Amino acid sequence: MDQNDHHNTKMSAEDSSDTTGSTTSDTSPSTRDILSDIHSLLNDEELTDIHLIPELTDGDDENETITEVPAIKAILAARSPVFRRCLYGDFRETQPNSNNDDDVLEVKLDYSGRVLQLLVEFCFTDKLASLTDSNAKNNSTLERKVRLLTQLNGAAHYFDIPKLEQDIQTHLNVMMTQHPSLACAILDEASKVPSGEDLGLLAMERIHDLPKAALLLWNHNHQQSHGYNSSIASTINNAANNAYTGFGWGERGGVIALNASLLEQVIFDEQSSASELTKFLCLQRWVEGCRHVVSTDDFELPRKMDDSAGDDDEEDDAILSSRTPKMKHLHSEKADISAPPPPAYKDDALSDGQHEQRLIIARHLAEKIDLSLIPASDLSSTITESNLFSTHDLYQAYRLQALNAERSKSKVFVEGAGLEEVNGTYIQGGVHEGTPMYNKEGVWRGREEVFRIFLCTFSNGNRSWSLSIVPKGKAPGKTTDIDFYECPVSYGKGGGLGSPLFGGAADNIIPNKGWKLVNYGQSPVPKFSLVGGCLEDA
Repeated sequence: MDQNDHHNTKMSAEDSSDTTGSTTSDTSPSTRDILSDIHSLLNDEELTDIHLIPELTDGDDENETITEVPAIKAILAARSPVFRRCLYGDFRETQPNSNNDDDVLEVKLDYSGRVLQLLVEFCFTDKLASLTDSNAKNNSTLERKVRLLTQLNGAAHYFDIPKLEQDIQTHLNVMMTQHPSLACAILDEASKVPSGEDLGLLAMERIHDLPKAALLLWNHNHQQSHGYNSSIASTINNAANNAYTGFGWGERGGVIALNASLLEQVIFDEQSSASELTKFLCLQRWVEGCRHVVSTDDFELPRKMDDSAGDDDEEDDAILSSRTPKMKHLHSEKADISAPPPPAYKDDALSDGQHEQRLIIARHLAEKIDLSLIPASDLSSTITESNLFSTHDLYQAYRLQALNAERSKSKVFVEGAGLEEVNGTYIQGGVHEGTPMYNKEGVWRGREEVFRIFLCTFSNGNRSWSLSIVPKGKAPGKTTDIDFYECPVSYGKGGGLGSPLFGGAADNIIPNKGWKLVNYGQSPVPKFSLVGGCLEDA
């Protein structure tokens, strides 16, 4: 054979390989490398010597039809030390399925077909390209995608593929930053996997930082651009019932994605900055829209205050415990120690009986809510109509609201500050050093916080008004405050927001001028104006 014949024969062989399932688009000898050659083996039926058989179905995907996932044992063993021990070590399967004429080994695994498909794809390509395929039917919502990735993270941990674990966690963290409500879906899915603790903690941290955004789809950017005049309760309900077109919202998740066992831990978490109204709205929304099948028989009612403290640790440990996925033919001796399967999960509304079960659970948890801290306008409408509280509870709350109403509360409007986050309406609430404080909820550096205007005395005896963030659990006027602007009280004595015109004492006057930047403030300094009412008589 001369040189030309040899070249033509070689090109003919390469052209033929392109029609038999190769995934490499460029087969030129000058561009092919070992990676592209290995990639081309994915789903190559001629070289397949193992089928991974899914034992689970993806309950979130009605189009799940994957009954087997083809692979090559040597590549699986090269990517995973667990596969290596299973297929070539002391635990290797010595007999192929007797019904398989091609001697292809079949291994049943306790995962869904889509999870196994992605696991094999990563072993062959070091990527998950099919997740970004616009024609894929498996990822119709971002919530389904994060649930699938959380399941895949569990498989990556079990089969000891650390790069896949790290890639998934990085990707999920980015998705939670863009869509905070997805943190609830990730936490819910991670609670079913023993190795899901890291993802669960990551999701809980996001929920801590942005409880309204994560649980109730509250869009801080949207609300800030449209003002704070409407009821918080009605605004949050609108957010939950209608998909925002703005970036980061309308992608599902939220409190309705949580199963009942997580509800108490998430909503009433001591590290959360959620208000009492936010906690109530979470329970209300969960009752109306939870897509899990729940049962009061499986739900542990809130313990009494005098229960032993040791039980708390046991409950925390149980949050992220569930069924361990196994290669059944290798670890059958451990099959009986698994916890029961997690509750079914559905996209559609559940039956009236399920609604009643959720209502019973929510009523028990609602006993933890302090109704006296909820605004009277919401107490008389949203709270009363929810059916979560008894007549006695509502009566006591109305009584406290009536007593509080005897002392009118004022509002302070802050505008024009160079730091946009501090602008807005501050509602009188609480007292520090015998002087009323004014509070506004907002977001600072990606975390929901309460901005406060208050009077404090420094160690040198000087007194100043401060506009700051006071960390949760800390007293105002400490070095732990995040300070933005301050003004000595002397600037208020000539007539300000608390002047005798509004019934305020001399030192209680919020100055109109004399404010200066401190620490985290930005120029220009804000302007202050009183909005109705009068200062509370401290």
